[in-house]
Amino acid sequence: MAHGAPETGGGDAMKARHGHLPVTVLLLLAWRNLWRHRRRTLITLSSIAFGFGLAVLFIGLNDGAHNSMIRNAIKLGEGAITVQPRGYQEAPANHKYLARGLSLQTQVEQLHIAGAVDPRISLQVLASTAHNAVGAGLEGFITDSDQRVEMLRPFLIEGQWLQPGDDRGILIGDSMARKLKAKPGSKVVLMAGKRGGDSQVHLGRVRGIFDSHVDDLDAFLILGDIGLTRRFLAGEGADTRLQPITRLAVYLDDQSQLAYWKTLLRQAVDSEQVQVLDWREMMPQLVQFIAVDDAGNYVFLTLILVLVVFGIINTVLMSVLERTREFGLLRALGLGRYQLLLLVFCESLVLSLLAVLLGWVVGGGTHLWFATNGLDFSAAIGDANAMAGTFMDSVVYTELSTQRVLQLTGIVFGATLATGIYPALKAARVTPVAALRT
Repeated sequence: MAHGAPETGGGDAMKARHGHLPVTVLLLLAWRNLWRHRRRTLITLSSIAFGFGLAVLFIGLNDGAHNSMIRNAIKLGEGAITVQPRGYQEAPANHKYLARGLSLQTQVEQLHIAGAVDPRISLQVLASTAHNAVGAGLEGFITDSDQRVEMLRPFLIEGQWLQPGDDRGILIGDSMARKLKAKPGSKVVLMAGKRGGDSQVHLGRVRGIFDSHVDDLDAFLILGDIGLTRRFLAGEGADTRLQPITRLAVYLDDQSQLAYWKTLLRQAVDSEQVQVLDWREMMPQLVQFIAVDDAGNYVFLTLILVLVVFGIINTVLMSVLERTREFGLLRALGLGRYQLLLLVFCESLVLSLLAVLLGWVVGGGTHLWFATNGLDFSAAIGDANAMAGTFMDSVVYTELSTQRVLQLTGIVFGATLATGIYPALKAARVTPVAALRT
């Protein structure tokens, strides 16, 4: 018995080593097995690459369209970040304003934000001419330096732009001009209710008419010099020497820094009277529209993945079924079930890596082309490019963030790898006797 113990230990050691192959050998065998049927593997990889490229193009175009809408909404709206009276978003009213506008603007500018800070006054008024009257939003801004100048000035279709200090001139949209039957030079009476129930009236004269391609703006927005709108705040009791405003529109050179600057602004000026909001909080309808549209993107991506998964299962499973006798021989020679499972799973792993690599060659090339040249949708959408209070540029360029790249890579790689689980389990269940009889 004393002499038998070492032999038993040696036999156990031999059993521990028996039927186990190094990972490098498994990967080499997996590589060779994939290329036994070169045509089938190439067809599978080509279908994956095509589907991957299609997914990259489709999602890149949608992200590009969404980002185009967001950029235009920020330029047309109240900036990437808005500083305004607390509660104004829930219940806008002319008596809600920031009394010390100049000091607040100075406080914000001292943060040295990488971008621009524009003071504005937004009011709800009744605009009327001898022909008609409509409810409108009157917005006062600095007519030569506000970010809206760059955005809206090219859309001026009649008349001329406002001159600095013109406290009578206004700009109106083409839809409002038709309702009021107004043209450059026409007088428009602007009437606003006061907090006590009285009304105050100021006279404006149309200097120009714009067409922003957003019907809601063209039918509702009136632009004027900030001096004109400040008269209405004076009627609410504001001290004009303190340059009262209703909001500060903050524009950022780098939108990826939004969270950082928003946090910094909140720490600096947020109070019981002042509130800091980003564009998502200012434009919830746009956020909802993008979320619904993104859901459609994921449905499309799911359909592509289904096609990819079936293609891979076909390749790997057919390879397993054709090699049943081979697997039986390997099992008879002592290869363990676990090692056989790993061998087939390594084939899926190699196929997944090749699929992602080839997919990014096709998809990345497609993205680079359309990111440079864009896709012109003007013939397809015509004038119907306005939605959710903003508009999409007629030429859309694909845009892919780092998050999207990692997401697409992870989804395709994971789906490809997961499809090898069933064939691997099927191969591991092979019994030597039954397999050698086939």
